[in-house]
Amino acid sequence: LFGFVILSLLLVPMYYIPAGSFSGNPRGTLEDALDAFCQVGQQPLIALALLGNISSISFFNFAGISVTKELSATTRMVLDSLRTVVIWALSLALGWEAFHPLQILGFLILLMGTALYNGLHRPLLTCLSRRQSPGEEGERQGLLSGSRTPINDTS
Repeated sequence: LFGFVILSLLLVPMYYIPAGSFSGNPRGTLEDALDAFCQVGQQPLIALALLGNISSISFFNFAGISVTKELSATTRMVLDSLRTVVIWALSLALGWEAFHPLQILGFLILLMGTALYNGLHRPLLTCLSRRQSPGEEGERQGLLSGSRTPINDTS
């Protein structure tokens, strides 16, 4: 609702701001909301795409809030990154996009950055620091056994 209100208010000044050939609409302004409403009214396929877009964003926001509530915000961020990978794979499968091997490196950097930002490396480092070699474990048990003699025993 907040985004809808803000963007609706921004459409008014954008209707009057000239943008020249950058705009791509007949009036040459940043946005032409009246022309957009006319197009939606004349083409049912545009209205269907608009409803699909609204539904998918609503579902995504509901699912994101549910994941954050039940699991954590970290999980939500990781799933959001994976959503990008799924959309990319789907667009490749449908032939909407060409494959470039460098994109895989980009997705790996994206996932690693998200993991580092959200602290997902900390449990792994804690787990690795707890592992010790068998020799060290034997020494540690010997030092902590019940038969300790004080160092400065004067008796």
